[in-house]
Amino acid sequence: MKKIGIKMIAGCILLVFFAINSFGQTTTKTTKDGGKRVAKVEKTKVPKAVTDVWIGEYPGSTYDNWYGYPAYNDYLSNWYYDWDNYDYNPYVYTDYPEDYVVEYNLNSVPYKSVYSKEGKKIATHKTLTSDLPKAVTAAISNSAYKTWKLGKEKEEIFKDKDTDKLKVYKVVLTKGNEKHTLYFQADGQLLKDKKVA
Repeated sequence: MKKIGIKMIAGCILLVFFAINSFGQTTTKTTKDGGKRVAKVEKTKVPKAVTDVWIGEYPGSTYDNWYGYPAYNDYLSNWYYDWDNYDYNPYVYTDYPEDYVVEYNLNSVPYKSVYSKEGKKIATHKTLTSDLPKAVTAAISNSAYKTWKLGKEKEEIFKDKDTDKLKVYKVVLTKGNEKHTLYFQADGQLLKDKKVA
C-alpha cells in the first residue's frame, strides 16, 4: 500500500513538473510537413514596450493574437528596400523572439503589425478589402501573369500609417498547381516575384 501511495505521489509530482514546463512563452504545433512553427505567444509574455506602443497606435482594435519571430535584418537602414520587412513568415519557430507580430482587426479589417522587442514598428500588413491600385492591376494585365487567377490574399504593406506614401502591394496569383506571390510599388513596378508552389 505504501509503495503504491509513494508511486502515485511521485507520478503526480512529475506530471505537475512537466505541465508547468510545457507552458512556456511559446507553444508550438507541427506543420503538415513535420516542421515546427510558433502557434502563439501569450500576450502577458510580450514585452510591455511592444504592447504599450501597439495599444497606443491602434486603440480601437479588436481581437489580438501575438506571435514571436526571429530578428529581421537591419530594418532601420532602409525599410522600403529591405525585403525582410514585408516578405516575412510569422510562423517560423523560435524560442527567443526578437520581434513580435500581432494580428488584429481595425474597423473590421484584418491587420498584422510587426514590432521589435524594444517596441519599434517594423511594418504593418493591411488586408485589402478594396481593389488594388489601377497601376498594379494594369501591371499584372500586361505581364506574363495576365492569364493567371488573382487570389483573395491581397495586402497593402507600409511602415507607419496607411497614409504613408511608400507602400508595397502583395498579391497571390495561381495557375494550375503553380502559385506566385508578387510585390508591387503603388505605381505598378514589380519589386519581387516569389514562387510559392
